[in-house]
Amino acid sequence: MKLLPAAAVLRARVALRPRTIVLEDCHGTLDAGELLDLVQLHRRRRRRPHTALSSLPATAPLRQVLVTVLAGNGVLTHRSDGGAGAPRLQRRGPLTPAQLLTLSDLARRIGLGPGRRVACLTPGVHGHGLLVALGALAIGAPLVDLSHLPGPERIALLHRACPDLLSGIPVHLSDLLLAEREQGRGRPLHISRVVSGSDALSPALRADLARQFRARVHDVYGSDATGPLAVDGRPLRGVHLREIDGLLRARTPFTGGRELVTDPGTLTAGVITQVLGSSEGALSRSAMLPDPGAVVRVLRAHPAVTQARLRMVGDERTGMRTIAEVELAPAPDDLALPTPESLQSLVRDRLGPASVPCEVRLRRSGTRRTGPG
Repeated sequence: MKLLPAAAVLRARVALRPRTIVLEDCHGTLDAGELLDLVQLHRRRRRRPHTALSSLPATAPLRQVLVTVLAGNGVLTHRSDGGAGAPRLQRRGPLTPAQLLTLSDLARRIGLGPGRRVACLTPGVHGHGLLVALGALAIGAPLVDLSHLPGPERIALLHRACPDLLSGIPVHLSDLLLAEREQGRGRPLHISRVVSGSDALSPALRADLARQFRARVHDVYGSDATGPLAVDGRPLRGVHLREIDGLLRARTPFTGGRELVTDPGTLTAGVITQVLGSSEGALSRSAMLPDPGAVVRVLRAHPAVTQARLRMVGDERTGMRTIAEVELAPAPDDLALPTPESLQSLVRDRLGPASVPCEVRLRRSGTRRTGPG
């Protein structure tokens, strides 16, 4: 997604408030002046500074993503969400005024504003996480990096930061919700807004998030090709949607004047009432994963996993489905055992949504825990 004007403009905006906290993560807080110092150090190490987001690992923390972007020339090369396979590279340049208006409307609709602390669950090397991170930086909203943290550390930072807004894709939000219920120790946490994007948000998950965090939950619909399209079904400024033969078509400031087909869905009185497909982040529900060997390697790379294998089983609805069976070692005191949802999130972050198994089954000491299918 095209995200911002030249990096020099963003650096100038950050420089106006050098003592303001711009990010909090597991390493502590980072103010604007410290961020610019890291940017200058990064630029001195390169003869031709550029935003090589594509070269960063999937586990890159948001502070590394911000430094890489601000050290460049405003042209971003990042990973798409890879809804149809492994994440793809997207190269984007500076924003146009029309694109800025669309993104400003998005920020207003979801409650993102100056001084409002926003927690991000999605990796910054992907479009969703990058949009949140750079949007927060540009507006002056302190950013809380929850991406890639183990469950206990994620919950501890979430409660310590007390964000006004929480953003993520549904699989990350579901994982956080489970961890909060298991490790929150009954301490109620109020988050004003929860923002879901890049995949279909189920009514059940939406209700659970609203109830758990006493939050207003927003469903943001869009894609890398079209930019953000709608919040809670209502098109953003500059977005024109049509439904033809059951397909949603969009023309936006991000499509260069073209009308693109997005997903199967329905449009009533200009409002999206149902999306039958998935824009960018759907979990794979078929038996055929793009690279089963890569999925097994990612699962085995987790420090608590001793063995992993994939198998296909029959399914009345889809015909076949893929199950990952994972063996866990006894966890030492300093290592939290993964959940099925956290392992699905790990695969998604490394390989893209199309590589996520339909179900993850954990085995340890004769017990089994099954993830959602």
